[in-house]
Amino acid sequence: PFSHLIYPVPEEGGLGVHATIDLAESTRFGPDVEWVDQDVDNPDDIDLSVDIRRADSFYAEVRKYWPGLPDDGLAPDYAGVRPKCVPMGSKTKGDFIIEGPNNHGVPGFVNLIGIESPGLTSCMAIAEDVLRLIEES
Repeated sequence: PFSHLIYPVPEEGGLGVHATIDLAESTRFGPDVEWVDQDVDNPDDIDLSVDIRRADSFYAEVRKYWPGLPDDGLAPDYAGVRPKCVPMGSKTKGDFIIEGPNNHGVPGFVNLIGIESPGLTSCMAIAEDVLRLIEES
């Protein structure tokens, strides 16, 4: 239904249910945010099935910018886990964590943690920071 990307106002933990165009020129909506129990020790214990009970809220989010979305107009696709730098409800906005040798003591090694979608926009600045950290070690 769209020929361009749509990014609504961000929500806690994410960018909001947005619309993107895939390589087949189909529109995809998502993701939404569902926080995972922080006490899970084994990643295999996380249920990655799409929870159909979330459909009503998902439709409501899409209808904020596409009011004409027909009932049953969407099909669930996939679910996954996106690591976060800050826990649910945190007042801190932790976009990225970049740790160089001065943080962990391993020369020439740089950790890039929690770099989500804004990382693509920020990639050149991140690369400059990584180069600086390596050169300083």
